[in-house]
Amino acid sequence: MAEPKLVDAPVTLWRVGRHPNPLNFSRLTATDAENPRGGNRFDVPGGGVLYAATRPQGAYAETLARFRPSAAMRKLRHEADEHLMEAGAVPADWRTRRRLVNFTLHAPLPFIDVDHPATHTALMRALSTELTALGHDELDIAALRGKDRLLTRAIAKWAFTQTDDDGNPCYAGIRYQSRLGDYECWAVFDGAEIINSNPQVLSKTDRELLEIARIFDLSIH
Repeated sequence: MAEPKLVDAPVTLWRVGRHPNPLNFSRLTATDAENPRGGNRFDVPGGGVLYAATRPQGAYAETLARFRPSAAMRKLRHEADEHLMEAGAVPADWRTRRRLVNFTLHAPLPFIDVDHPATHTALMRALSTELTALGHDELDIAALRGKDRLLTRAIAKWAFTQTDDDGNPCYAGIRYQSRLGDYECWAVFDGAEIINSNPQVLSKTDRELLEIARIFDLSIH
């Protein structure tokens, strides 16, 4: 019988978070809980989730994605005077209100690798009723990286609530691949102990920041 594929988090994780609490856990509102586009991908009702990446590039990509110029924005720019609009501009205020922070988890539990086929099989067995109700007859990478956050949050809720015979949590969170590219990401569940955190001011000359800006066609101010 297939079990979820388990992995260990790297010693150092990276996150771009809002100052003065860049390690603030995301919490799902009642309204977002019912919205397939609301909240974050692996948020759980009644619990907190901290989103991080294995490398700084992944942390930057996840937070800068919303600034990417859309096809419609590019079309408008081509039709207008380019001096009237700047597609892909990231304002300086975005940098000053955030910090790049690296941190370590103290003796963490294993993470579920949600992208592994064995995990898909295990989840289809454990969540057959929930998946059917959501219109998902099977699980694969396309479904997990799609836009239905009711699906991914159902998975997160299941993982968050699993306990051993003594009532202790089984998992520290979920390991997943970003839909934006080759960036390994981690959804860390409430209860994880964070140590050795090191917040850094975001500099417009930061090499990793500029790398993602180039990939996304952004201008950092």
